[in-house]
Amino acid sequence: MSWNTRIRQWHRRLALTFVATLVVTVVGLALRGPAWLSYVPLPPLILLLLSGLVLLARGRRAGAIRTTHRWSAAVFTATVLATIVALALPEPVVWVSYLPLFPLALLLITGLTMLVRQYGRHSVTD
Repeated sequence: MSWNTRIRQWHRRLALTFVATLVVTVVGLALRGPAWLSYVPLPPLILLLLSGLVLLARGRRAGAIRTTHRWSAAVFTATVLATIVALALPEPVVWVSYLPLFPLALLLITGLTMLVRQYGRHSVTD
């Protein structure tokens, strides 16, 4: 198994872990859980960012879905940074906190598409 394949599999597992922690966080906060629960998705998100950057740097020719996934990851990172800056201002600009949701939705859709294609291909040939 090549180094690139291992990183890609690790990235997929991190994505699933991130989605699971995000669901737990949303449910926990909806049930009026502790505020620290909102930080639970951050460690897998940071690792997901790092593994995604490695994959981007080692990238080869990519199809349209993978290219869209890569660019939406870059836009997501930029909008998260813009949100951090906007909320740190003396008078926070709250509407900016919704901006990362658009590239995040695109990341989810393209990531799930690539996941289904990858494992769908293996189940057909097995």
